[in-house]
Amino acid sequence: MLFQIAFAINLVAVNSPQIDSKRDLRCFVVGILGGEGSGPEVIDAACNVLGAVAETCGIDFRIKTGGDIAWRSTGCPGGYLSDAVAEFCRDVFASGGAIMAGPAGGRFVYDMRRQFDLYYKLNPLRSYQELADVCRIKLPAKPLDILLVRENLQDIYQGNSAEASSEDGREIVHTFVHKEKQVRAVLEVATAAARRRRKLLAVIGKNSGLPAIHSLWRTCALELGEASEVEVSLLDIDYAAYKLLQEPETFDVIAAPNCFGDILSDLGGVLAGSRGLTFGASYAADGAAVYQTNHGAAHDRAGTDTANPVGQIFSLAMMLRETFGLRSAAHLIEDSVRTLWRARWRTADLAESGCKIAGTRQFAELLARQIQSAGVREHEACSAVS
Repeated sequence: MLFQIAFAINLVAVNSPQIDSKRDLRCFVVGILGGEGSGPEVIDAACNVLGAVAETCGIDFRIKTGGDIAWRSTGCPGGYLSDAVAEFCRDVFASGGAIMAGPAGGRFVYDMRRQFDLYYKLNPLRSYQELADVCRIKLPAKPLDILLVRENLQDIYQGNSAEASSEDGREIVHTFVHKEKQVRAVLEVATAAARRRRKLLAVIGKNSGLPAIHSLWRTCALELGEASEVEVSLLDIDYAAYKLLQEPETFDVIAAPNCFGDILSDLGGVLAGSRGLTFGASYAADGAAVYQTNHGAAHDRAGTDTANPVGQIFSLAMMLRETFGLRSAAHLIEDSVRTLWRARWRTADLAESGCKIAGTRQFAELLARQIQSAGVREHEACSAVS
């Protein structure tokens, strides 16, 4: 259990902004799945940024590209997650690498999680001072830093449906499970993260509507919270959604079943200023990880060069930090994005008076140059000190 809990702990570590002064001699394997709709465009943007990081920080990345996924692969054996793509992912994980996937629809993400036992997902919910005037709701002056831990392998999304006909028309019976072993495993990740942060854990359920499921999560959470000296609160999903928008500063770590976690992670786009900024990653106990945006494929934006690539780019930074331990490189990406925002560069979804609008490709190019420029300044500073 210690291996997977380490991912959540890394998210609360203080990251040094200093760029590593010595070249990292390791080779890091990154598997790329382009997705569909606007997915290939935001993936290309993230790869552009990864190239700038490799050059600036002296890091060796081995990039591997997989095949089509989701609706693009429905005619292939395996469907949304084709057999060929599953084998590609298996090879990447076996080499110690991670997958960065572009937005995709259908059952792809759910099949991927089930195939590789990616039993929990981490979604950072953040706000940014540089975008304070873009947000549609009033937020606290201090930037938000909330961690949502979502269960991935149970609940409504991973259930089974059967259809029959009756005199009333179509009849759908959908069954799903919540197993104590899986609930405890996810809550162990959440309590480990909370223990290293503000020691606050909100567990989401629906007491009156789903009393048995709520009781299971409640019992496990209270036991683990007491053992970890973490304060546990239990919130119904409807009130949790209201409170997340009304009093987001009261949250630290949130743990939620699959469907409820999905709802709350989308609300993170309201806190950030755009759904295009949302991101996260799903993890297995053996270290396998898939990094992605938390938004859909935006087919209406495909080929228009208007999709915001920052969610995908932030997922890249998360991969560098969590899977590869490259904290300085991750910080460099995140700080460089904020530098562009402060210089009033925005994609269309974040536009405000007086800003400069960049398309998907241009924003990635500007970001790559900013990363390279920051690297030169850091190198010069280090040389002056030595």
